Amino acid sequence: MPRYFFNTRDGHCVRDDAGEILADDAAARREGLAVMGEILRYQDESFWKTGEFSVTVLDESSRHVVTLTTRATRDDTPETQTP
Repeated sequence: MPRYFFNTRDGHCVRDDAGEILADDAAARREGLAVMGEILRYQDESFWKTGEFSVTVLDESSRHVVTLTTRATRDDTPETQTP
């Protein structure tokens, strides 16, 4: 079974050097969603500093499988305020 790596980015990149052995790309995509959900669940104010978080899944040959990105815009940020 192939090994997949789950790199995260929230203003800086955190590379997954260990990876996880999974059955196939579909299982890696599901795990990518789970990783994103777990990390966002425990984010503190640091998420609001960047307003974006992503998980990029690569296989053992560095082939891109999927990138999942979530973004948030607060009402008090300049781009959402109307003149």
